[in-house]
Amino acid sequence: MNPRNRGGYSIKSKIVNENKGIKGINKKTAVRSAIILMICVVAWAGVVFQLFKLQVVDYDKYQTKVLDNIQRETTLKAERGIIYDRNMVQLATNYTVYRVFISPRDIKDEEQERLVATGLSELLGVDYNMVIDRARRKRRADETIKKNVSEEDADKLLQFITEKELNSQIHLEASTSRYYPYKSLAAQVVGVVGTDGGLIGLELEYNSYLSGSSGRYLTARNANGLSMPYKYDTYIDASNGANLVTTIDLTLQSMLEKELEKTYTDSMPLNRVTGIAMNPKTGAVLAMATYPSFNLNEPYILTPEFKKKLDESGFAPESDEYKTLYTTLLYTMWKNKAVSELYEPGSTFKIITSASALEENVVKLTDMFTCTGALFVEGYGKPIHCHKRTGHGTMPFEVGLQQSCNPTLMQVAARLGREKFYNYFKAFGYTEKTGIDLPGEANSYYHAYNNFNQVELAVYSFGQTFKVTPLQQLTGISTVANGGNLITPYVVEKLVDDDGNVLMSHETAVKRQVVSTDVCNELTGVLERGVSGDGGAKNAYVPGYKVAAKTGTSEVQDIRNEAGESYLRVGSCVAYAPADDPQIAIIIVVDQPQCASVYGSIVAAPYISSFLNEALPYMGVERHYSEDDLARIAITVGDYVGMEASKAKTKINSLGVGVEIKGEGGIVKYQMPAAGENINKDTGKVILYCGDEIPLGSVTVPNVTGMTATKCNQTLLNYGLNIFIDGTTNYDIASGALVVAQNPAAGEKVAAGTVVTVTLRYMDGTAN
Repeated sequence: MNPRNRGGYSIKSKIVNENKGIKGINKKTAVRSAIILMICVVAWAGVVFQLFKLQVVDYDKYQTKVLDNIQRETTLKAERGIIYDRNMVQLATNYTVYRVFISPRDIKDEEQERLVATGLSELLGVDYNMVIDRARRKRRADETIKKNVSEEDADKLLQFITEKELNSQIHLEASTSRYYPYKSLAAQVVGVVGTDGGLIGLELEYNSYLSGSSGRYLTARNANGLSMPYKYDTYIDASNGANLVTTIDLTLQSMLEKELEKTYTDSMPLNRVTGIAMNPKTGAVLAMATYPSFNLNEPYILTPEFKKKLDESGFAPESDEYKTLYTTLLYTMWKNKAVSELYEPGSTFKIITSASALEENVVKLTDMFTCTGALFVEGYGKPIHCHKRTGHGTMPFEVGLQQSCNPTLMQVAARLGREKFYNYFKAFGYTEKTGIDLPGEANSYYHAYNNFNQVELAVYSFGQTFKVTPLQQLTGISTVANGGNLITPYVVEKLVDDDGNVLMSHETAVKRQVVSTDVCNELTGVLERGVSGDGGAKNAYVPGYKVAAKTGTSEVQDIRNEAGESYLRVGSCVAYAPADDPQIAIIIVVDQPQCASVYGSIVAAPYISSFLNEALPYMGVERHYSEDDLARIAITVGDYVGMEASKAKTKINSLGVGVEIKGEGGIVKYQMPAAGENINKDTGKVILYCGDEIPLGSVTVPNVTGMTATKCNQTLLNYGLNIFIDGTTNYDIASGALVVAQNPAAGEKVAAGTVVTVTLRYMDGTAN
């Protein structure tokens, strides 16, 4: 036997068998290892994917969560830009207010909750339970308690915070709130600011420039809520808004608003009054107003006029109808009537018709026209009347324009023809917006050319059956005033930063030359003579200045009575001065006056005269009196009390005023009128009281209302009273100037020599 074969098996077979076993074991192990490896790979891939998702895909999401936990963010609000008038007087500015907020997660316990709520409710007047409710939102770091807290209340609150050691629980955030120093002045132009920025006016139009860019201040906190090192803080500075320097002149704005209030009070129109004063050469708006206005600091409170309409509605304050009407009235009160509402310009448009016809040489000032009181136009079933139903008779074109004769202008338009008239209508800007930098400018309403026939040509010639804005009309008139250029009106002169650097400035924009300078000069002369002579715009006369003006009265076509007749009117007047070198153009529109006489010559022209009488001297325009003017100039009475009577008499006589001395003694003890009062030259008299003589209420003021200027003057002189004429003063040109108001009133007892101020209006030939 082979010893290698001992035991019944060979070493070789053993090795072979062992190898078989090893191979079997390795195969199972390999399978298991492969499975484990695959699991590890999948698991690792999952981990890698999650890491990728966390660090790349969802990085911003989790970073925000981390920052929310470790950072506190404070918004640094940009200060809104200031709005100035042309002389750098602030029309809109800012003042500091505070937002008070609490950090509920820093409030330790219920006792501290009560302490915070008690302090805030007492110091700020907020509801105690509201504070408690917000203090229990423990995950929050910022819960607003009150906005727009004044500096005075903020100082008291800071003292409370310090005393009670509540620096982490109660916070104040400074910001600015809008303030309007002049309240209602230029309200619709300046506008107001809401939560999200400007709501109306310049505040809206230039909101993006005024707003600026807010900044941020991020402070880091650790897990215990304590401040981390400064290197973890981030500070992004706020950028303040740009400041607006407007073309508005505060003084001229005040003058205009005073006149609008006066005409509103005198004529009580149903749909407000509006006015614009503009530099006709550049388009710079010097003043623009609507009356009634509103307080910019309390923009949601209706003025008495609008509140009356709300109260008279009969709606319950809780009703939807009441709330809807309130909103409607509010937006009406806010609306800038000068740029956002339409009206029919009436006879003021005759300036445009005349300029077009003179430019095309189809009429001369000396051409004769006949007015019988009405004119038949082909295609219209009834005659179109003149305001003077009996007719003006035969007269030259110049007189026809000055007397505002409708048939004359209709005949002139017929000479011009449909096509040329319509082309000039477009060229003067009546088919497009003016492009002023104010929001809400309305589109004009007019016939398309294919619907513009002979009837439309006739009625357009005197400003009816189409609608424009007051701004559009003044812009058209300014084209004639400046020598023929249609310009773009504007309100903002430039934008500047806080250091005075100019960011943007306005340049005069001429759209086109419409008519020649010669035609404009010729037409201006006609309009000026219509004011200083016997034209329909006599009530716009201003002593010492040449004023070119035209009045207008139009129908309100879309409001009619049961018979289908239009019964409401719009009275207006346009003017520019000095006529030979216009520095200012003005329009006043009185929408639906309810007084006895609704004509523009009565409800608008006198107030333009009053405005220009103040505005032109303020603007540095020198008066140049005619001989007639010099004869009617009022003088201001000096102070003669304490002076020797003989010396006082000499001084008074040198002024061209009469004097009467009463009583014995050489020293003046009293005088009538008092020093500083105005009396008419030549007819005026000063009474000096000496010795025991004193002024007594011995004269009963007569009623001079309705008298002519001459009769009124004589009547008051007969009573021993002085007269001062307010308003129209070229009263000796014609007999139509009548007294419409007096002060003191008839029946009052006054001393001899008292000044009776009378207001005159021309009532003849002014029915337009």
